[in-house]
Amino acid sequence: MQLYWRKLMHKAYPYPEIVTGDNWQVNELVPGDIASTDNLNKQMTVPLDQACDKCGLNHSRMIRRHELGHAKWSPKTMGKLMRGTRKEAIEVLEEIRVNYLLFINGLGINEPSSCIDIIRMQTTRLVYEGSITEIILYGLASNWVTNTIDKTHRYYQTDDEHREYHKYSYASRLDRFKRGEEYRAFKDIMAHAITNPDISPIRQEELQFALNQIGYFFDKLLVKGNTYRYSEQVSYRKVQKVAEELSTVLDMFMDKPEEVYAQPSAAPGTDGTEGEESETEEGTSGGIGPTANDLEKRMRKQLIDQMQSFNRSSGVGYWGEMTVHNPVMTVNLQGRLQNGRQYRPQEYGYNPKYIHRYCVDKKIFKQKQHVLGGTILIDASGSMQFNGSDILEIMQLLPAVTIAMYNGVGNYGDLRVIAKNGMRVSEDYLNQHSGKGNIVDGPALQWLASMPERRIWVSDMHVFGGSGNTTGFNLVKDVINTCTRNKIINLKNIEEVKEHAYKLNVL
Repeated sequence: MQLYWRKLMHKAYPYPEIVTGDNWQVNELVPGDIASTDNLNKQMTVPLDQACDKCGLNHSRMIRRHELGHAKWSPKTMGKLMRGTRKEAIEVLEEIRVNYLLFINGLGINEPSSCIDIIRMQTTRLVYEGSITEIILYGLASNWVTNTIDKTHRYYQTDDEHREYHKYSYASRLDRFKRGEEYRAFKDIMAHAITNPDISPIRQEELQFALNQIGYFFDKLLVKGNTYRYSEQVSYRKVQKVAEELSTVLDMFMDKPEEVYAQPSAAPGTDGTEGEESETEEGTSGGIGPTANDLEKRMRKQLIDQMQSFNRSSGVGYWGEMTVHNPVMTVNLQGRLQNGRQYRPQEYGYNPKYIHRYCVDKKIFKQKQHVLGGTILIDASGSMQFNGSDILEIMQLLPAVTIAMYNGVGNYGDLRVIAKNGMRVSEDYLNQHSGKGNIVDGPALQWLASMPERRIWVSDMHVFGGSGNTTGFNLVKDVINTCTRNKIINLKNIEEVKEHAYKLNVL
């Protein structure tokens, strides 16, 4: 019994009654559970111990202070979740709001509420295994501010004097504003990963995007209007409003990372180059032009550059709604395809039949024409130009190919199959439906992914979504994922298709 009372005397109980004036029930936190405050039923569950056994800091005191902040400022219930708002978004933003109000009132969380080693280990796990959504939520949850405004041991003769001092402290706090040790540990691990050469460039951009989103929503909640000043008071209504936008971002990035580690540095092109060596006659591909691997690296590099340009954007883009069309193909190419040469000149082979071409294009070897195919998807927006003769040339190279084009306007786009089985649509049809904008790059690539290999995407890769939400980090990420998963190769224009399509199919 004496030991029981001795342990009880060493427990540190908070007194929410002092904060609210109501009767409260305080429960001791069970190991493995999380602290909570129920303002409706007046119950608080917090750790009652003092110094941490591992690091010696009093984490529990900071947790109790935080929960007392909830008792003071949080509403009785979360309220009805509106317009797709996620519960986690409300909870994490309310954590920030309560900690900020504690800071404003001179009771900031000036010690970590968890061992820093645990923060580092958890952040490292998220770097390698976590989704962008998980990283954003964890970073926001650790984004506490310390109490750097000294209000201790000050006595005021009048209320006006107190208000003037508070006003001065508020005005100067931007110079003293500092994130807590937990967030600094989180950010250090993230910053190291972003510059770590063992982490893939795509994963580095994802981590940088997560950091940017954490900073954006932290400021979105606490900054006053369109100014660069932090508010003296932050309402729960603002938490609800910001949570709507945060929920949209969280919904977009729930997938686990597909690519974390960088490719071996010895592999050609992994240093960010476009595989120039393999495009030369004496290059790594044996003098037959760029390989599929080279073109994939070029595509990824350009898309990663786009990810960087959208990285600091707070918004997310949306693809337009796509309709697939299978128009009547009125132009019969069978005769021209069948009458085409059974043999064609190439730069490689064992029968040098076309010696006279050496000074022209070095295609001196006789190679048999194979019946090859696959699927070619053409970006038919205003930046891309092609005609019926281009289609004929492609089909002479790849007789079994299926060709489609896509474009759109506003929030809607169309994908049209324009050549298949030796037939194509008319020239008027091509002219009538070319131009406009991208709108449906993502859905069109999903269609391409369902088609037979080899899959070639003809585009300048300037991807845009629907009207009003045309750009976004998520759109570029979606394109990268679709192309990587489904072995889609990008060629910049129709001329590149003519130059490389046959080679890519025989490799």
